[in-house]
Amino acid sequence: MSEYSILRGITRADIRHEPYAHVVVEGCLPARLYAELARTFPSDETILRLGSSAKRGRAKPNSRHDVGARCILQKPDCFSKHWQEFTRYHVSNVFFQEFIGLMGQEIMAAYPELERRLGRPLCELRTGILDTPEAAECDIALDCHIGINTPSRRRGSVRRVHTDAPDELFAALIYFRAENDRAGGGDLEILRWKRNSARLFVGSEVAESDAEPAYTVVTNPNTAVIFINSATALHAVSARSASLVSRRLVNIMGRMPRSIPEGLFEKRQKRGLLSLGRRALQRHRIASGRF
Repeated sequence: MSEYSILRGITRADIRHEPYAHVVVEGCLPARLYAELARTFPSDETILRLGSSAKRGRAKPNSRHDVGARCILQKPDCFSKHWQEFTRYHVSNVFFQEFIGLMGQEIMAAYPELERRLGRPLCELRTGILDTPEAAECDIALDCHIGINTPSRRRGSVRRVHTDAPDELFAALIYFRAENDRAGGGDLEILRWKRNSARLFVGSEVAESDAEPAYTVVTNPNTAVIFINSATALHAVSARSASLVSRRLVNIMGRMPRSIPEGLFEKRQKRGLLSLGRRALQRHRIASGRF
């Protein structure tokens, strides 16, 4: 297995099944490689200039911004050789096969009809890089984002309780917290639906009152969280204290926008004025850091 692989050293014994299938691993990458990647982590300016947020104007405080694999691999002058190789590996079919070998059983447990819907077994899925011409012909589009949560002069959360997009099959977060990032919080909260909740969404989010915490993963350097995305894969980012330093991370994912355009699951919505009011209140709480 490549030294770049975030799955290196992980076995099925490391998979946690409550409240949903996921893995938490500290010391994810070899120390020497992690140190080199951390040393050459792209600057905020590079990420903001090249990322999807480039057309939005000035970046808001404590907001998420990323550069995807397509851009990283097309601009070798902006990203180090190690970052190019790290990215290339995690959007390859070799990596996908390793992922299936590790968590294929959990994928099929979450989506028993997936292979029937796709017309082929998981191990035969065609892979490509998201947002490239080849993605139009593949079953699953892989991506690797280098990203930041921007600095902020006030306490707040970049995002509260949610699941990822319904066309996303899996995700992995690897934290590259800078040495001078001493802000408290900004950690990953693993949550579950409350027993008697109707499991309804408000837009793409979940009301705080419908979820309960399972535990929190502290975003220490070289820590990874890997999970199967589904309607039960609730997670959130805890409030981060004021910081003049960005929180740094990588997000690796597999998405199925072409092969299953209707999505792997449905985000059934709360209806009526009450739900709209809750959505507005939740946005206010996120901005203020009060949940």
